[in-house]
Amino acid sequence: MFKYLWLSVLCLLALPAGAEIRITDIAGRTVVLEAPAERIILGEGRFLAVLGVLGVEQPLSRVVGMMNEFRRFDPTGFSRYREAFPEIDQVATFGQTSEQTVSIEQAILAQPEVAIFGLQGHGPGVRSRHIVERLEAAGIKVVFIDFRQKPLEHTARSVEIVARVLGLDQRGREFAQRYQQELHRVIDRLKSSPPEQCPSVLLEVRVDLEQPCCLTIASGMFADMIDAAGGCNVARGLLSGPTGQLSMEHVIATAPEVYIGTAVGQAVPDQRYRHIVLGAGSDRESARHSLEAMLTRDGFAGLPAMQNHRAHGLWHHFYNSPLNIYALQKIAQWLHPKLFEDLQPEQLLQELLRGFQPVDLNGVYAITRD
Repeated sequence: MFKYLWLSVLCLLALPAGAEIRITDIAGRTVVLEAPAERIILGEGRFLAVLGVLGVEQPLSRVVGMMNEFRRFDPTGFSRYREAFPEIDQVATFGQTSEQTVSIEQAILAQPEVAIFGLQGHGPGVRSRHIVERLEAAGIKVVFIDFRQKPLEHTARSVEIVARVLGLDQRGREFAQRYQQELHRVIDRLKSSPPEQCPSVLLEVRVDLEQPCCLTIASGMFADMIDAAGGCNVARGLLSGPTGQLSMEHVIATAPEVYIGTAVGQAVPDQRYRHIVLGAGSDRESARHSLEAMLTRDGFAGLPAMQNHRAHGLWHHFYNSPLNIYALQKIAQWLHPKLFEDLQPEQLLQELLRGFQPVDLNGVYAITRD
């Protein structure tokens, strides 16, 4: 009898080691959890979208802290979360919109088990060693994900990592499988039926009527999507870093065949648009009028993209989101409409947004000039 009791005790003692969760994050670091995390902090508030695509029903029950850039940069999206989950205002903030604003003390006081950070962005990044070391010294695990440095390469894996942190492995695998399927519908077709021409593309981000053209991206983020969709980014190789400014003179000289501007605006009652209006709560009429207002700036009328009705608007926050597969497919259709006429990105986006319910994120997320 004692012999069998002792064997049972040995088996119980062995369980925790076998039940541990071992994760290799996007930075290549190995992180070991004893159990799925019930309390996490987010290096960007917009990482709530990962819990959305995973279909987490009460996402804020697990989020005990986050950076404040979601409220600052996407106020409409944040307000939609507040309507569904008023408790979002009680979630601790441990920083604003940059690593320099991070309060390590506030992050620790939130008592998270895991911190989920991006490789880089508007919060702690992979180079924030002083933050990571202090959190780990307090017993908080740190996991890195990425939607902006290499979005098409890292998105599926990043969602799987978060799913594993939360003990939702199957949902993570399902998302990754669907993501890869939709990704390869673009890249495989371009390989099997390469277009005769690579359309030149001007990407202008955070379009602002009161700012000069053109803030753009040369690598990572939307630039990777343009490349993968079969476009030739006019900023490629011209900037000293991933982002930078192109002069209007340079834009006119390159004569881009396609224009894509990213939208950071909200609907306004007097229709005096400063930005392109897209995203949650937007309608097609406001989106069209706001895009048209941006295209009235000096120098735009003569561009081939304007003359041939190949000017488009795209919701800005796709640049750092697991929903970026929609952006890729829209760009592919804009660049090669006949090759990708069977894609259904609107249907794909609606399917992904269903996981966010009861948060109502319905709206127009892309628009083309008439």
